[in-house]
Amino acid sequence: MNWETLLCLGDSITIGSRSYLGYPEYCGQHLSDKTKKSWNVVNHATSGFTTIDLVRSVDISASNLRTCKPEVATILIGTNDLKNGTDISIFKTAYEQLVIKTQLIVGSKNIILLEIPELERGVMLPYNIEMNSLIRKYNEVINTISADRGLMVIKLKSTAEQFYDGVHLNEEGSKDFGKQIAEYILKLRGGH
Repeated sequence: MNWETLLCLGDSITIGSRSYLGYPEYCGQHLSDKTKKSWNVVNHATSGFTTIDLVRSVDISASNLRTCKPEVATILIGTNDLKNGTDISIFKTAYEQLVIKTQLIVGSKNIILLEIPELERGVMLPYNIEMNSLIRKYNEVINTISADRGLMVIKLKSTAEQFYDGVHLNEEGSKDFGKQIAEYILKLRGGH
């Protein structure tokens, strides 16, 4: 069988807690359709995880994740850090550890860091629109780490209608995020 593996690390947004499939599965399907290869998607995400929770989960699962031999990985984490008010310096330390561990699993710089989506109008409590200022600071950290390590970072485009509650993606949002990531990967490969 001819396949490639995509590893996606994250929290409830990645796992697709408000949609049947998460954006990783839609990304894999889009890649399969465009490359005529099968894509094995490993969605390593847990609802409620902060960045340090994900770091520790990756530690426990590292050998299993490495066995999947992912060609490319994505990381989208930080929404629960936002809810908890995690200090920027602590977020930075945890995120750097996550990136290091992901590089050890992937064995290359084929890691795409995804900016944390800003909260949309109608966001449900305990989140609020004023939290977008902290999201921007977290995203600055993500962009700095990306530049320091020579990794890729993208800001996914979204609309309020793609979210179930202003935070979590609905089915339409999951499909669109998956397609945007797949198109980015295809562009890196020279298109198909």
